[in-house]
Amino acid sequence: MNGWGRGVSAGLAGLGAAETVAAATRSRSLLDAAGQVVIDLGPLPVVELTVQLLKAADKPVIRATVAATVLGAGALLGQAPRRVGRDVLSVAAAATAGAVLSRQRSEAEAGGSDKASNTGLAAGTGALMALGVLTAPAPAVVPAALAGTVGLAAALVGQSRRRLRLNRESARRVLQSERPLPPAVDGAEGWPGVSPLHTPIQDFYVTDVNMRPPVVDLRRWRLAVTGAVGNPLVLSYDDLLALGLVEFDAAMVCIHNRLGWNRIGNTRWTGVPLHRVLSTAQAEPQESFLVTRAVDGFESSMPLRLLDGLDGYVAVGMAGRALTAAHGFPARVFIPGVYGQYTGAKWLTELRLQTKPNRDYWLPRGWARGPVRVRPLSRIDAPVDRARVPVGQTDIVGVAWAPPAGVTEVHVAVDDQPWTSAELATELAPAAWRRWRTQVTLTAGQHQLRVRCIAQDGSLQDAERRPPFPSGATGHHTSSVTAS
Repeated sequence: MNGWGRGVSAGLAGLGAAETVAAATRSRSLLDAAGQVVIDLGPLPVVELTVQLLKAADKPVIRATVAATVLGAGALLGQAPRRVGRDVLSVAAAATAGAVLSRQRSEAEAGGSDKASNTGLAAGTGALMALGVLTAPAPAVVPAALAGTVGLAAALVGQSRRRLRLNRESARRVLQSERPLPPAVDGAEGWPGVSPLHTPIQDFYVTDVNMRPPVVDLRRWRLAVTGAVGNPLVLSYDDLLALGLVEFDAAMVCIHNRLGWNRIGNTRWTGVPLHRVLSTAQAEPQESFLVTRAVDGFESSMPLRLLDGLDGYVAVGMAGRALTAAHGFPARVFIPGVYGQYTGAKWLTELRLQTKPNRDYWLPRGWARGPVRVRPLSRIDAPVDRARVPVGQTDIVGVAWAPPAGVTEVHVAVDDQPWTSAELATELAPAAWRRWRTQVTLTAGQHQLRVRCIAQDGSLQDAERRPPFPSGATGHHTSSVTAS
């Protein structure tokens, strides 16, 4: 086997060994640790382009890129002559790099072990395995590479299953009345092509800066309320639920949501009103900032006065079920009317009141100092862009949102014709999205459909087309159709 092949085999063996050790010690995957550095330190233009082009596939592509980089480095290393001193230094460097990588907002489990040392162990084991393959007799190289590939696949599958198992086991204790919600109705159930009134969980967007959701053991999880409070709290999950659950319908909107995109979801949430938690802790609201902290160390801060005009919640469920790991199990902060990037931490473990805001994750990356309010916006669901429709009457349907005030009007225009009012379905809640429809008459040829909305407070959807960065997308969503 030539040097390139031996080097690639060494890379496969090393990755397999490292991921197997990480899974066995319940520490962070090396692929995820390296990918996290890419996310945290990547230049903003690159990050934004990645989101725009890859959408929900961004993290799998990052993992694949990291793996390809390792294999490429192995191929180059396979061309170099073997030297004991350099090989020993390589092992030490790999172990050190693994420990450093895991220190970058390390994925934490409540009561978990030392992630940095375990990830360093995984890195060192992987490096030793790789170097062993490079120096092994040729007949041993292929079996070692195959073993590494199998180990890599098994470790990644095992890590995913463990997350699901822990979440399911913990969720049995959550929301003892957990049940499927009766179908929500607004009178638009027979409108073909319109979005569901409640977004199915599997279709509800997920976006965050974690390569994988943290694993949280509910038996050890606690929510601390600290800082400028007269009665500091340390709440178990049962303690939190005992403060009193409420249900509310609301749309959550990602600030990266572009015109026509589906980085928005509408559902019925279950949670504890945030003011109830803070009043129990005897919060001191004078010029205070609320910092929400996740189990992995991620923090987000907002002025406490924001809650004077908006309802905030410690959400524990959606669609009548406990939160999934991807959506922030066991608890997250959600303030309808604020973009998801600013609404508070998922995998919540601390609420802290302090006199000054943090230098939050997004601020050095050029995003506006939060919180940023959700802009009134609307979307055409059908007909989709570039669709063919019959000449004559055509139904147009979609959704509009303006949380927390609600939508009062939706207007549709064809080409350069005047705006006309659309029919609105019954409002589910002011913070939820509202479905709409209208019927237009199209002549043969190409046409451009446009939509806009007006909020209950009189705010008109901004017509100027802007990208999401730095304070949310604006403009009118359009759909080009051909009538024939």
